[in-house]
Amino acid sequence: MTKQILDYNNDEYIELVKKIVEGGSTVLHDQNLTRQELAQVCARMGEVEELDYFMNPKDSPQISIVSGKVVDGVAIGMFGPTELEWHANGTGRYNFKEICVGLYCKTECVDTVLSIVDQCTAFQELSEDEKNYYRSIDINLNMEGPRARIWRDDGVYSKAYKSQGEADFKTGQEHYQETIDRRPLVAKHPVTGKEYFYPMFIYLYKAYYKDGTEIENFQEFYDKLYSVVTRSKFMFHHVFREGDLLFMDQLLTSHRRSAVKNTERQLWRTAFDYSQTVNNYTPVVFT
Repeated sequence: MTKQILDYNNDEYIELVKKIVEGGSTVLHDQNLTRQELAQVCARMGEVEELDYFMNPKDSPQISIVSGKVVDGVAIGMFGPTELEWHANGTGRYNFKEICVGLYCKTECVDTVLSIVDQCTAFQELSEDEKNYYRSIDINLNMEGPRARIWRDDGVYSKAYKSQGEADFKTGQEHYQETIDRRPLVAKHPVTGKEYFYPMFIYLYKAYYKDGTEIENFQEFYDKLYSVVTRSKFMFHHVFREGDLLFMDQLLTSHRRSAVKNTERQLWRTAFDYSQTVNNYTPVVFT
């Protein structure tokens, strides 16, 4: 019988976090959680983000409902049923605290695949010359750029969430007020110290060398970087079944999702840091 995460002791939570940061992601099967219990177990690992949008239940603001279901013209959750592009939650932020995302499957859909790419291993397997080249580069993110769309909106979801009175809602809008124009393409993880790629492909707009010189043929640079990171050998593909609890470190990985055919599919998402399980944990600040 699978042990329930609710029954973990402190040492087991520490070991779970070690597994997440060493592999980028991990999944527990056959868990049985309420929304409040999901928030509770994540709080055993660190501080949990609380939000107040249409997809956050009033009795559990730490939970964001991910669903394509629309009831009476109103979306009950975020992202809708459409395909999602490569992204990492929250990492467009300048000051990034909630480093880990948890996804709990309340209602499954066997036709939908979550793909996760390990950006740390992708970097570690490069030659030393290639590593030094990418270490020499800073990137500029543009939240309004030509690729800056996580989901492919079919018009239905957009109208549904606007009907909630959330016309101002955009994915993390209030968090993405940039105070810097560049950040490193390669950074060190705050827990392991390992270097990883920070591509954020949907927002990647320009690239520079450390001396400030802009890379001229940006599209060529972008295409090459994309091919280096998004190789199948660095990917893990997951089809959620009811009771799955999947954790992803949002610095070490990016993820994408195929379209949702069964709009009854529902995930509960949390975001948290490692402050309860890692000594002297500090938020990520890109400089």
